[in-house]
Amino acid sequence: MGHLHANIAGRAKSWGVDEFFCEAYPAIGEILEFQVIDSSAVGPELRWLRAAQCEALKTYWYLRLVEGTKRIPALYEALAESKKLYREALRIDTQALQDFALDHGADELLDKLRDDTDFAAEHHLETLHESLQLEYPSYILALTMGAGKTALIAAIIATEFAMALEYPDGPFMENALVFAPGKTILGSLRQIASVPYEKILPPRFHRAFAATVKLIFTRDGDPDIPVIRGDSFNVIITNTEKIRITKESIRAGDLKGLVASKQDEARSDLANRRLQAIASLPALGVFSDEAHHTYGKNVEKTLKRVRETIDYLHRRTDLVAVVNTTGTPYLKKQPLLDVVYWYGLSQGIDDGILKQVAGNIHSHEFDGQSIDDFLGAILDDFFSKYRDVSLPDGSKAKLAIYFPQTDDLAELRPVIETKLILLGFTPDIVLANTSKSSTAEIDAFNRLNDPASPTVSFSSSTREPKAGTARRSSPPLWRGN
Repeated sequence: MGHLHANIAGRAKSWGVDEFFCEAYPAIGEILEFQVIDSSAVGPELRWLRAAQCEALKTYWYLRLVEGTKRIPALYEALAESKKLYREALRIDTQALQDFALDHGADELLDKLRDDTDFAAEHHLETLHESLQLEYPSYILALTMGAGKTALIAAIIATEFAMALEYPDGPFMENALVFAPGKTILGSLRQIASVPYEKILPPRFHRAFAATVKLIFTRDGDPDIPVIRGDSFNVIITNTEKIRITKESIRAGDLKGLVASKQDEARSDLANRRLQAIASLPALGVFSDEAHHTYGKNVEKTLKRVRETIDYLHRRTDLVAVVNTTGTPYLKKQPLLDVVYWYGLSQGIDDGILKQVAGNIHSHEFDGQSIDDFLGAILDDFFSKYRDVSLPDGSKAKLAIYFPQTDDLAELRPVIETKLILLGFTPDIVLANTSKSSTAEIDAFNRLNDPASPTVSFSSSTREPKAGTARRSSPPLWRGN
């Protein structure tokens, strides 16, 4: 059957030719047809979503309504033409695994791969082990960088809510939890809030959606989430650090008078309060901006906590599905089997979303040149070429300079600012983004591509030096955008 995403793509395309027919929920056809503006002069034209986003949205709804939101193993089994092709698609095709199946049976082999972590690792099938263990539908929409993954998430949520409003008794999401990558909660909130939903939903759907949807984000220091228990049509935006299953530290004075068991209970209650608020919400959908946030159960502690969090929600509420978006659908160099849509780097270049790599990478010979002169040459080169360059939305070109350590940034920032003054700019256009950046600095960094951000601002992203290590004398890395 080849790759699962290729098989699904063909079936989803055929569904589109059939005008997205769905006898039980015909409104989906009205919504998906709305994404295209019919124009006899120039042919079909997309209303707002890019072609890749539109295809991914249609693929998603094909899985939801035509395939019935099957879990990944069930999708492989349903779409394969034989048991042999099914096992090959799952990459259970080595001689050793075939011998195991002959001795113990194919079902016993799948059980072994699902339950035995060491056995799966021995045969380099950790990704299959992950997929077989999931008790809920979880899909990966793989889109290359710059393809608009956050906007796609917003489109899926909007269409899910619209369908839930149209069919109150239907199997549709009434709440959404969005995991923003890293510290970009406010950036993701702005992106999701700024989507022109009237260009995604037909007027009658948009009116109902706009009147009911509520955007909520987790704030530092708030012990709870400002959401009504059991409420519907909430979009909660957070990151992995804001909701997780762990026992928070509480001051000893706050636990005075409690026996040890009650102290432990109090810690757990504080840690899980936000999770309990989310778990009270019906018909929940979970979205992650990067697939590795919900994969790799035994790879890193952070990833394990995220998986545990979603498992917790699955056990306590109606979890409709988990939707992951990523540009790199791999774990330990193994392709993730949960990819249901793939829009790759080469496609992005062909469609003009990304630049061609060939001819755009340049080396620089030092020949004894100081780092000060090197930085000056970079700034001269960038502003001579991109000073007046803007993206279609009006945002100006930016320059990012990556320093090995924060000490390098502190030492060389005055050099950069002095050069900017000589070029006719003010130093306040420099933005630093490090692990010690303030909320305001991170917020400003997340708005770099906003047309209203400083015309020629650039960023410096650094790592903290390790204790006991010497300062690096290597030059910074740089790139233009």
